[in-house]
Amino acid sequence: MQRRHRTLKEIRIGHYIEGQLFGMDFHWNTLIMSWIVMAFLVIISFLATRRMDRDRPHGLQNVLETIVEFLRNLMEENVGPLGRGAFSFVSTLFLFILTSNLIGLLPIRVTGWISPTEDLSFTIAMALTVFFSMIYYGIKVQGIKHYILNFFKPNFLFFPIHVIDFVIKPITLAFRLYGNIFAGAVFLLILYSLLPIGGPVIPLVLGVFVGVIQAYLFLMLAMAYISSAMEEGMEGEEHPEPSPTTPAP
Repeated sequence: MQRRHRTLKEIRIGHYIEGQLFGMDFHWNTLIMSWIVMAFLVIISFLATRRMDRDRPHGLQNVLETIVEFLRNLMEENVGPLGRGAFSFVSTLFLFILTSNLIGLLPIRVTGWISPTEDLSFTIAMALTVFFSMIYYGIKVQGIKHYILNFFKPNFLFFPIHVIDFVIKPITLAFRLYGNIFAGAVFLLILYSLLPIGGPVIPLVLGVFVGVIQAYLFLMLAMAYISSAMEEGMEGEEHPEPSPTTPAP
């Protein structure tokens, strides 16, 4: 038991290596791990596409195409044709968050290097990208006039409610991802310290499951927010009801 307690003391949850750059405070471990994740995804993409065979995909190319096809179908089902322009952003965001979740399972925690998604500042940044993309695609599809008028529907009394709902989306998105990954890290650490020899396999499997599920939930919420921003107020304009006196075609 003493050995296990020492392990819990050595491995700290929520420990950040603080630093300064251009007068701004930041967390070194979060910043460097984020760049490691980006470099990893770039290398994987390069290796998968350098000898790409469109007719007979194989190896890493086949795995990457399967993931891209899954994400494309998911986007078509949840956002529709209007969301095709957001596919690159949403799929990149999903892969980035998924890899950030899973990298925390590597045996590097004892050195202070943790998953970027265990840092609230990181999840806030990810939520803000969804927030601003929601605004961008909403204005792009509806136009700025119709987009702003949606805040006053069905009348101006609902404006405060729409604003609160609008602002609360990135906040809940950031805290949901951070809270679940942080709580999962604590749970897995406790589980690892209590299990006998050979037990780390179970926390590892659970960690992969939690990381994938949380990335998927973030993806689904991001698509839902972008879809709602694009489609609000557009239904009646795109598909008008036929007049009673005029036969439908």
